[in-house]
Amino acid sequence: MGVKIFVNALLVLAIGVYFIPVENKKTREDIKDIPLVVFENPKMYTLSENTLSRVVNASHAVKYQNRDEMFNANIIIKNEKVKKDFLVDKIKSDLIINHGDILTFKGNVNYQRDYFINLDTSKLYYNTKDKIAYNDVAYKGNYYKSTVDGTDLYLDSVNSSMKSKNVHFEIDMKN
Repeated sequence: MGVKIFVNALLVLAIGVYFIPVENKKTREDIKDIPLVVFENPKMYTLSENTLSRVVNASHAVKYQNRDEMFNANIIIKNEKVKKDFLVDKIKSDLIINHGDILTFKGNVNYQRDYFINLDTSKLYYNTKDKIAYNDVAYKGNYYKSTVDGTDLYLDSVNSSMKSKNVHFEIDMKN
């Protein structure tokens, strides 16, 4: 008789525990940012309706859930406008982070437009949708044969305009 009461009590207790809600608490240690895919020496080509519009070369590329990272990479972006003021933009960097329409270039960034603009900086952002390059750090470069230094660069590829703060521009009078 005592065993029967004990077994029934365990059954009631098990049924009661079954209906108690349980929460899975995730800590920051449980959520790890692991790569989904890793590529060695990747090359990416972007085609538009008329031509090859962008070429990306890198030594390594890592795809995460919400971003892509490329190491020792360079990007060549061809001008698709009918009136061509320039042919290509070339951007080289130690690290490129692609997050949506924004490309973040970090470490030894070199921006070059054809033969007439060459800029060196430590960080640069490029909006692929609006074709605007900008940063908030110092840069040095050349415009044709003249030198330019400054901070807070804003370079609009569509309107061919350039803005900057704290600019020091030295014009080469021989050219």
